Amino acid sequence: MNAHHIATVLALHFDPEQGSAYWLERQHQLGFDVRREIRGRADFHRLGPMEVSALRTRPVTDFIPRALHRDLATMLLSETGGTTGDPCRRVFAPEEFTSAFIQPWLKAVAEHGFPHQGRWLFVGPGGPHIIDRSARSMARSLGSLEPFTVDCDVRWIKRQVKGSAGFTLYMDHVLAQAMNIIAHQQIDTLFTTPPLLVALAALMRPEQRQRIRGIHTGGMHLDARTAGALRTQFPRAVILPGFGNSLFGVTFPVRWDRPQPGGAPLAPPPGLEHEDVFQVGDPALWLQLAPIPASGQADQDLSRSVAPGQRGRVIVHRLDPSFLIVNLAERDTAIAVVCPDGDLGLACVEPLAFATPAGRQGVY
Repeated sequence: MNAHHIATVLALHFDPEQGSAYWLERQHQLGFDVRREIRGRADFHRLGPMEVSALRTRPVTDFIPRALHRDLATMLLSETGGTTGDPCRRVFAPEEFTSAFIQPWLKAVAEHGFPHQGRWLFVGPGGPHIIDRSARSMARSLGSLEPFTVDCDVRWIKRQVKGSAGFTLYMDHVLAQAMNIIAHQQIDTLFTTPPLLVALAALMRPEQRQRIRGIHTGGMHLDARTAGALRTQFPRAVILPGFGNSLFGVTFPVRWDRPQPGGAPLAPPPGLEHEDVFQVGDPALWLQLAPIPASGQADQDLSRSVAPGQRGRVIVHRLDPSFLIVNLAERDTAIAVVCPDGDLGLACVEPLAFATPAGRQGVY
């Protein structure tokens, strides 16, 4: 995220006549000219925390610069799954969607050797969730037919208590549809969430698991222990987890063993050898790791980032022409790790207890 990109996006959203209503209101509250005084990432904290409630309740067009309202018909709507409350909403222009979801995917595919031209099964949310669109685009970007799909209403299952009749019946309903496709369509590539993948693995026959060459997980963190068990169950598969959401896109793990220019491959820091380290590959995105507040009532410090090896709260900054997100405190925490290229990555992603209501995690 360079200075020119920052200046260009801020100039658009804070244009007095053609900017976005939400950010122009924020500028009035702040009392200074954002276009003149915000020069780089180090200044973002001066804009204060972004209001999650606004993303849940305000018309989505309040966040789109008036200069771009003529392009509304080309934009893609996206909504979150509602783990922390009512869903948040945003839009992506087509090129922003590609930058947020597809270009990082293709880079990760090349680095990790994810298979091309597979026959995909996607088990996850459709409807307002952009992950469905990204699944289709990811498959097609590798020369595949669009995925066979099983729709999963993640908001409904979040309302069911784990182990309850409602939860069990819904899981049985989703898994039965998935197994029908696996039985008849020679599936060799899976895209789903870790809990659904574990459940599918338990139902699949050994020869069906042997057929799987590629697995992409998203929506929830894939911990090292679960990943190890899945590698045993799917011995031929490249397992490629992603970390992201409907608001900022997706990031993928660093491949530590790839050759470095003029030297031997680097190794992850001690203690993190079996953990995925996610690195941002999008110039419009910065995932800051800020100090974790003591409670949900304490103010979030946005002016500092934690040092490598420390755990911090994920703060999202995504600067797109169609939609500006700055200082959005996420539900997740992670450990800051120095990646081979010197940038910081995120390891050991965990939900922040006071930001995730009990029983709302579900399967996505």
